[in-house]
Amino acid sequence: MDLEEQGAVRLGVGRSGTANDREGKYTFFFNGNNFFGILKMTDAFEQFTSIPGRLLMDTCILNLLQDEGEYIFEGIIPDDCDDVPVDWSALHYIFKVNERASFQFLVSPITLAELANEKDMLISQRRLLWVLDVLDVWLIMLEETGDRIADGGTVRHRFKLSPELQAFERNLLTIPDFRRDPLDRLLLVQYKMGNCDAFLTLDCNTIWRHKEWLSEHGIRVLRPSEFWEILKPWAALWY
Repeated sequence: MDLEEQGAVRLGVGRSGTANDREGKYTFFFNGNNFFGILKMTDAFEQFTSIPGRLLMDTCILNLLQDEGEYIFEGIIPDDCDDVPVDWSALHYIFKVNERASFQFLVSPITLAELANEKDMLISQRRLLWVLDVLDVWLIMLEETGDRIADGGTVRHRFKLSPELQAFERNLLTIPDFRRDPLDRLLLVQYKMGNCDAFLTLDCNTIWRHKEWLSEHGIRVLRPSEFWEILKPWAALWY
């Protein structure tokens, strides 16, 4: 299934149009030849600018990228998989779009500590080596992106917390799940340090479970399928 079959809007002649009325300018969107939506230009702009450009990946996402990378990056469905999980499909389409887009997927060094806690030493070593390679590549990329990195301090991993971040960590400690898990707590602090737009996770037991509370504190938590729903209407701009 390609991106257009997924509902991505292919912009071009006959695929979009504009009209004006007394209340403002509107844009019409089509999927193939079928009309499927109308948005005020202000709404369209807000939806487009809501697409997160920099995402911090939870450790569980990195594990999935390695374990199921053949499907996520190549589209090869595993022989023992009768029904591809929706979040796997979402990651496949997200990274397909990102072959031409410039979304930044950050890896925190905190992830290395989480992987080191894996009880199976062979799995731990395999994943640590892979994550170190990914971390090295993405840190080089991030070094080239300019002042946003300097503002967030992502590349240099400054763990000397500002008063604002210390206050944020104290707030996290009021939540029992985060009080019990210092690594998740530090990942969320690094989100703030990295000036991120979204935290990508499949961990529904802790971080995603508290997404509403975290949103009130400036952290946007998304599952891959949720990110794809935001990106999908605009995917053809890059694809």
